Amino acid sequence: MEPTRANRRRVVQLVVGIATATALVAASPAAHAQSRYRVLVPALQAQGGAKENFGRDVAEKLRESIEDMLTHAPVERRELRSALRQYKIKEDDLVDCITSRQLAVRMGVEVVVCGTYQPAGEGMQVAAKFVTARTGEEFDIEPFVARSADSAALMLFSGFEKLVNQQRLSRFCIDYLASEQWANALENCNQALAINPNSPTTLYGRARALVGLDSLEQAMPVLERLLEINPGHGDALQTAGYVATKLNRPQQALEYYRTYLELNPGNVQVRLTIAREMYNAGDPKGALQLAEEGLSVDSTDTSLRMYAGHFALGAAQKIEQDSGSGSAGARSPEALQLYEKALGYYRQVFEAEGSEADTLMLRNLISTLVVLDRHEEAVEMGSQILQARPDNASLWSTYADALEKSGRLTEALAALDSVLARDPDYEMVYSRQVMWFTRAGEIERVEEAFRQAVARGEGRELEPDALARNVLSYGYNEKFQKGDRRGALPYLELVRELNTTPVTRGLASYLAGFALRDIGIEVQEPQTAESARAALPLFQKALQYFEDARPYAESNNVDLAEPISNVRDYIEIQEALIKRGR
Repeated sequence: MEPTRANRRRVVQLVVGIATATALVAASPAAHAQSRYRVLVPALQAQGGAKENFGRDVAEKLRESIEDMLTHAPVERRELRSALRQYKIKEDDLVDCITSRQLAVRMGVEVVVCGTYQPAGEGMQVAAKFVTARTGEEFDIEPFVARSADSAALMLFSGFEKLVNQQRLSRFCIDYLASEQWANALENCNQALAINPNSPTTLYGRARALVGLDSLEQAMPVLERLLEINPGHGDALQTAGYVATKLNRPQQALEYYRTYLELNPGNVQVRLTIAREMYNAGDPKGALQLAEEGLSVDSTDTSLRMYAGHFALGAAQKIEQDSGSGSAGARSPEALQLYEKALGYYRQVFEAEGSEADTLMLRNLISTLVVLDRHEEAVEMGSQILQARPDNASLWSTYADALEKSGRLTEALAALDSVLARDPDYEMVYSRQVMWFTRAGEIERVEEAFRQAVARGEGRELEPDALARNVLSYGYNEKFQKGDRRGALPYLELVRELNTTPVTRGLASYLAGFALRDIGIEVQEPQTAESARAALPLFQKALQYFEDARPYAESNNVDLAEPISNVRDYIEIQEALIKRGR
């Protein structure tokens, strides 16, 4: 459930899209060869009895400086007056940055400056800021005292140049994020933040770079700072939820996600996207809570209900994985309750959509019934679904598992044949055949299934040696240990022939040696020449098997001297009986 590189890429692409749409100076020569970003520069507003001409002169001088830039151009004074008349706004109202920004958006202007001034000794104290019209991102100019309009305009222009440089570095950061060059992105965002430490775009870029570098502990304070500045920053809320989940802070993650969803309360797809992200990050229980909260708003959405089932199932499996349990008798009440909840949601979707429902959900419906030991019900459900979806190999595979769990092994093997008939490349079919043929006693079919499993690469999921040990384990536990030496021998000899490690082959030889010895003892019991002739090959073969067992004996400190000596004694006895019988 770990989010993966793909999840990070998705979020980074989202960031890049937003940043591209809102950047102030993402200027590349090709893109802006014939156009420049426009800057609205209204007159600074007089306060404290200061004369108005100072504010107009500062604005005029600042426009002249911006006009000389390659990347930006000022809005001409007459265009500003025309817009003020059109929208019935007084220029004095532009002292309010919100009003200035609204006007800039209406005019299609990217940046607006708003500021005030008041008498201070022999000069004027100026307070101003540049604001991104669309996003509201602000760049504050440190208040200063100027003796003339020229010097005030120069100070403001110097601050604007810093903003341009900050936005250039911020864009570099975003570009590096897009290509997943996390270290370069972090370096440029850090430089941009040194100029403007409160830039939401750059703070988010730095956080994303840290997430890309797996520096999650460092990323969280950056996100928290960003959310102090802009509590409704949707991408920051989602990323903070992801980071909190990875840091094993599920409640904190849930709060971030809930806050985000308060901004989009009726958007089921947004809710599902966040819940899936939370699930993939390792918090299925939190994802379930989000889905169920959505169902309380709209209980008719079958997609949300289906995912609630997936999340409940994942939460139950995680509890068992974390606790090391998994058998029906050892299930915790919490896991059992979640399995039942998953089953309930799946049933509701099945009632609404029938066998045309999502294939994964149908498979999970059958599998959950199996987990809850409702094997016959699972078989019945699988049969019902397959009547409508007979060509779906994955449904046949799940149905085969249900049949096997219900003890209907012959039918389960036939269902696996149906899987291969519909999809010859379906995964993990032959490895199951190995185990099921073993249990069914169809020894002659086990070897071929084993070779197919290895050839198909199923050993990547279940190592060939482990697969062979399953055969060995069945022969030992179900036959050898129960005194059925003759029944155990075919399984043990088969493992000797499979492509296994010397140690596993040695273990099979070791056990087969004892099986042959015991069978030989039984055969030679009359102690006649005839019985000796029948028993001698068994003892000789047992001796060879004990010799073949040396790799196992050496790796496990097993003494072979006694069984070998014992078998040799029996060989001598049989040879003597045969000689005497002549």
